[in-house]
Amino acid sequence: MVLVTGATGRIGNVLIKELIKRGYKVRALVRDSSDTNSIKDCECEIVTGDVRNYDSLEKACEGVEAVFHLASYINISYYDKEYTYDININGTKNLVNICILKDIDLVYTSSIHAFSTADKLITEKTPFCIDTNEKRGHYDCSKAYATKEVLSGMQRGLRAIIIAPTGVTGPYDYRPSYFGQSMIQLVDSGLTSTIDGKYDYVDVRDVVEGMIKAFEMKKFGEIYLLSGEAIGMRDYVNYLREFETGKKFKPLKIIKYSLAKFISYLLSFFNKKSTITPYSLDTLNSNSNISHQKATQELGYNPMPLKKSLLDQYNWFRDNGYFKSKKK
Repeated sequence: MVLVTGATGRIGNVLIKELIKRGYKVRALVRDSSDTNSIKDCECEIVTGDVRNYDSLEKACEGVEAVFHLASYINISYYDKEYTYDININGTKNLVNICILKDIDLVYTSSIHAFSTADKLITEKTPFCIDTNEKRGHYDCSKAYATKEVLSGMQRGLRAIIIAPTGVTGPYDYRPSYFGQSMIQLVDSGLTSTIDGKYDYVDVRDVVEGMIKAFEMKKFGEIYLLSGEAIGMRDYVNYLREFETGKKFKPLKIIKYSLAKFISYLLSFFNKKSTITPYSLDTLNSNSNISHQKATQELGYNPMPLKKSLLDQYNWFRDNGYFKSKKK
C-alpha cells in the first residue's frame, strides 16, 4: 500500500492515477474540506486527515510501505506565514517522524523555490535559500526548512528521496494552480498584453514519471531537480496565440518590471488571492537556469517540449469549460 498526501492537488491526482495504472494499491489522504473531484473515478482508498494532526496522519500510515508526500500550501503572497509554515514544515516533520517510527519509505516533493538563485546554474548542490542572505517569500523558506527536516530524518535512518520540480504545467489542473489561473486570465483577457519575465516549467506527467522512477530505483538519500524548459512571457503568450486558431491579434504589449511591480503591490493589497504579486514578479525575474542533468543521467528523465505541455494544458482547460471566453 502506498499513501499519497496532497492527493487532490496539482501533482497528486496525476500521481495517483499513474500509480494505479502501474498496479500499486493507493491510499489518498484528503482533508474534510477537500474537493475530491480530481480522483473521484480512481480505484483508491480515500481517508480523511491532516498532515498537521499527528494522530490522523499516523492512522493514515497504518499498513503503508511508502508515502509520496505532496501536501503543502503554495503561498505567493506576504500573508499567511504561520499557516504556510505549519503545513509545509510541521506537516513534513510529523510525517518524517512517523516514517522513521514505522519504517516507511518516503518520497518528498520539495520545490525549486527551496534553493538559492545565486548560483549561475542551479543544481542539487546549490545551497538552500535559507542558508544565504537572499530575501525570499514564506513559501520558499518553508519548503527549504521542510526539505532540511527530511535530510535530518535521513541522518536518523529515514529512507527518503527528495524531488524538486520547477513550475508545473500540463493537463489535469482541476483547481486550477496559480500558473493555470494565469493562463485562464490571459486567454480570457484576449492575449493583448503580459508582464516581463522568464521562468522554467515542467509538465506534471514528467514530474510524476521522475518521482516513480526514483522510487522504483530506490534512490534513497538523493535529491533530484526536475526542470523542463525556460520560457519568456512574450514567447509564452505567443504560444497561446497560436493555440487560438483563426484569430488575429494586435502587437503584444509587454509591461516592464518596474510598472508591473507597482501594479502587483496594488493588486496584492486589495486581493489576497491575486496571481500577480511582488513574489510572483520576482520569481519571473529570478534565475531560471536550472539543471536536470542528474535526473537525466540517473533516472533517464527526459521532459517533453514545453510547447506540447502548454498546448495540452490549454486544450484541457478548453475542453473542461475553464475559459469564460470559450463558453457559449
